[in-house]
Amino acid sequence: MQINQLDLKSIRGFGIHGAIGLLMGTGLGFIMGIFLMGIFGNMISSLTADFTPIMNGAMLLFTIVGIYTIYGFYIRYIFGGEKRSSRTSITFAAAGIIGGVLTAVLLAWDYIFVNGNCGWIMVPLFITLVFTGPVLGFPKLRNMVIMTASSAFGAAASYGIYTLGQNISNYLNNSGGGALALFISVLFTILAIGIAGASIAIGMYFTERTAFQTREIPRFLKITRGAGIVITLIVLFILTLLFLSVAKYATTEVSINISPDGGNTTVLLPILLEDGNVMEMYGKPAISGKALTEIIYTDHGKVIKITGSGSLTINMKQTGGIMVTDPEADKKFINGFTLSTANATNYGDIRGQVDVWVYSEEDGTMLSLSISRDNGWGRNMRISTEQEVKLIRGWQAVKLSVGSLMYD
Repeated sequence: MQINQLDLKSIRGFGIHGAIGLLMGTGLGFIMGIFLMGIFGNMISSLTADFTPIMNGAMLLFTIVGIYTIYGFYIRYIFGGEKRSSRTSITFAAAGIIGGVLTAVLLAWDYIFVNGNCGWIMVPLFITLVFTGPVLGFPKLRNMVIMTASSAFGAAASYGIYTLGQNISNYLNNSGGGALALFISVLFTILAIGIAGASIAIGMYFTERTAFQTREIPRFLKITRGAGIVITLIVLFILTLLFLSVAKYATTEVSINISPDGGNTTVLLPILLEDGNVMEMYGKPAISGKALTEIIYTDHGKVIKITGSGSLTINMKQTGGIMVTDPEADKKFINGFTLSTANATNYGDIRGQVDVWVYSEEDGTMLSLSISRDNGWGRNMRISTEQEVKLIRGWQAVKLSVGSLMYD
């Protein structure tokens, strides 16, 4: 009965209804954002050739304003029922507009990043919460301080819960626990939204000093609330499912095939360096055939020395993090590495060939080399020999093709 009764003398009651109100507002605000974007989309596209960034920003702003307006509409009934003026709803709409615009500016200037499965709306929602406090408490200084504190606490706690859920679900998803990852992600996102809504409502409990008697929530509001929460759950489920179906840990793989002309062979090949350091995978290669490997220094830089006999296959693999949750790490993953015996940099921007220095102690050794960098989120970079290369004795320049493929 707690969710259908308005006990305005209870902080717990305010917290519960605040959480429910924001859950309701998230789903309905999302639908409102899509609806308004449909109305204004053609207008925006006619003003600029680069439609996508503005469209995304407008969609985000419409959604945030919708969420806060609906939340304020719900809170209005908690404070005063149907007879109360619409000032509360208007105040929340204003808070959504001001907070949304400021958040959009931070996003546009890359001070904050959108990430995760529902991050495009959740992260801006939590950050917007920081800016709504002063608006919700205006014009009384005491109320502005209280609302700023409660909103900032809600934003920090919600973002922490949301991020924790993303990290757990990403780990489970990459460990084969897809169903559990889906459940954890949706659950923690719901908790994060609830904490944010509760923090605002509790702050308003102290600023409004409301002490009305317990009363029943109107039937139409129960229906609206239920529909909004159901829509929120559906949206979170779909967005999370889409994300987990494609998001994997970033991986780097190296494959080397060597076929000597005679019995024995020794070759020196370039290696991948991150921040000038040899990647860990070179210390634990999987070798098919009889061979030994070691990292040595040469005049052309660090190389992997491979000594063996017969046909050899050497594979190495190293796993990183979820790149989509950290755009800076993703940029570094694509361009923040070098090949030790090449002068090229920024391989993610290269379309063509690069030369690397390779050494062979024998004539006639056949070599194929393939390097793959997959960010786990749709981009795969390959650096490889186009076909088997016949090596001569001594140092020589070998051409490697560089290409990048996006999966949409």
